[in-house]
Amino acid sequence: MGKIGHRRVLVSLCAIGTVCFVILGLTSNVVALYILIAFGGACTVGTMNLANTYISEYYPREIRTTGIGWAFAFGRIGAIVAPTLIGLLLAANYSPQNAFMAFTIPSIMAAMALLVVKEGYGSFDKSQENI
Repeated sequence: MGKIGHRRVLVSLCAIGTVCFVILGLTSNVVALYILIAFGGACTVGTMNLANTYISEYYPREIRTTGIGWAFAFGRIGAIVAPTLIGLLLAANYSPQNAFMAFTIPSIMAAMALLVVKEGYGSFDKSQENI
């Protein structure tokens, strides 16, 4: 991430996760499903873990833990809502393949949110050291 940039890595992970979830809805091969679930899971969980360092650059030291805490809180909300939503979709007689397509929505939203972050405001510590 240090060499190619936080945002590029995070947006790429979101995009790979989105593609995995779309393909999950289109395939019925068991081996492919396991591979796609592993990649999709790694992309979603990995993105949240890698986002912590990205988020920490945008807060001064005094409130950095608060900013990361809010990010964790939204991540936990997603972790609670996602299985509930999938359960509701399955209870409404959606096929499991179509239910997995629902995961594409938050992946796309996350990628779009990352793309609109103004990186000029990042690296708070670096900008303060130059003063």
